[in-house]
Amino acid sequence: MNEQQAREDIQIIKAMLDKTRKATSESGTLFIVWGCLITLALIGNYVLVYFKKYHWEWLVWAAVTAAGWIFSAVYGYRKDRRAPVKTYIQIVGRHLYIACGAGFLLAGLILPRLGAYSYEAISILVAAVTGILFFVMGGLFEWALLKWFGLAWWAGAVGLTLVKGSDRALLYTVLFIVCYLVPAFILRAKFRKERSSK
Repeated sequence: MNEQQAREDIQIIKAMLDKTRKATSESGTLFIVWGCLITLALIGNYVLVYFKKYHWEWLVWAAVTAAGWIFSAVYGYRKDRRAPVKTYIQIVGRHLYIACGAGFLLAGLILPRLGAYSYEAISILVAAVTGILFFVMGGLFEWALLKWFGLAWWAGAVGLTLVKGSDRALLYTVLFIVCYLVPAFILRAKFRKERSSK
């Protein structure tokens, strides 16, 4: 094989990888829907704390989680039916979403209800799992910005351990807006741009 042929082969492989990446790029829809649901839950939490109805907080999060899981299942099913072929990135991405979703469910609802740790630890553990989600997604889609948001979530998890009470809830809300909602909308804009360039 001569040097010219090797370069052409590399260009073909690179073009195929770029095409696959565009075909499997994340639309951001799931992130935006989950972002809106979690924002509603955070608002509901503040309302319940304001009225000192602490014993109902878990119900808000359970309802949001159920709604999100149902939406995710229906959205994933419909997306699968439209896709003629699943790529390896799509398969890995789905497993990542399911694994982190299970981590959120365990860390945020099940384990604290079973008394494994206090409710004050929830935001710290959720931030750590969210960091995993964003960092791995950044690697899958070869997008450094998502990796940086993953690192920011991990730094936020450490920062959350340093504050207590309502200050922790406030810091988590800021962390969520900056490191979850902002990348979700950036992801959506990136997806639309790549889609229009096809």
